[in-house]
Amino acid sequence: MSRRGELGRSVLLFVGLGLAWAAAARLFMRFFSDDPSFTLQGTGMIVGLVLLEFIGLGAVRGARLSGRTRWWRLAPVPGLLLFFSLGMVFVPCVVAGLVVGRCRRSPVIGLVTLLGAAGSVAVTAVLTLGDTGIPLTLPFFAGLILYVACCLGLVAASSQWSCPWPRRARTGESPQQPAYAGDL
Repeated sequence: MSRRGELGRSVLLFVGLGLAWAAAARLFMRFFSDDPSFTLQGTGMIVGLVLLEFIGLGAVRGARLSGRTRWWRLAPVPGLLLFFSLGMVFVPCVVAGLVVGRCRRSPVIGLVTLLGAAGSVAVTAVLTLGDTGIPLTLPFFAGLILYVACCLGLVAASSQWSCPWPRRARTGESPQQPAYAGDL
């Protein structure tokens, strides 16, 4: 049942997704900022924390697909540092992703995904209510679109954290054999 190399492929996939997510996040931050300059320290911190979280999520996916132990679910825990400070606006997306990972009904998945993204946008709106220095221009709306795309991507990525693990046969038990029905 074990697929060799699945862990490595999943981690590489999520490294790519994490880099894309970090670039989009850095870009929407530029659109929302009144001082749109990048600092090497800020960019490095964002990319590092995003990669830490996404590598953990990729490890969980790879471990699940390759039949490894459930202890791999702890891999994304160090990446939760991403959600301290200003990253807390994405917590509703992670919670929605955890719910989506356990759901099997498409309408529920869609509703929970939209609620997670809307919750994240609502948290951001509440935090910026007092800041009237942000003009409602085309770059602001472009940033808002990127922000919602980041929310949806984070819901999809974090859903891997809570997906059901395949059941493994206990040691000492023989696999179930189909009953012989004769020459029917």
